[in-house]
Amino acid sequence: MIIVDSSVWIDFFSSSPGSAGVQLRRMIIDAEPFALAGLMVTEVLEGLTRNITKVEEFLSMWEILEPQGLSTPREAASIFRLARSRGITPTTTDALIAAMALENQARVFTLNKDFSQIARITALRLHPLTNP
Repeated sequence: MIIVDSSVWIDFFSSSPGSAGVQLRRMIIDAEPFALAGLMVTEVLEGLTRNITKVEEFLSMWEILEPQGLSTPREAASIFRLARSRGITPTTTDALIAAMALENQARVFTLNKDFSQIARITALRLHPLTNP
């Protein structure tokens, strides 16, 4: 499974999508299995000024992952502490998304550099950005 990060969705919904948006469009057409985290939906919807209902309906077509009890926040805090001990300061949201990806044995498709830093110090796997 692939978790598509808000940075890729924002590129996808852009009036002039970059390579990540184009790749996501191909993934949708090819029906590749992917999911979103509820936090990511929030980030995407926060930036919208129009078509909010349409985008919300579109995003609801995919599985939405949420933290599982205390285990996900505990893992996110562990990721955050490990990163901080290595001089990396990810956001709490990125640590939580990384924890959800690890729990679901999923890769993260992102343009956010925090995830590549987290991947260097954990078992987090990233989905590669391919050239169009």
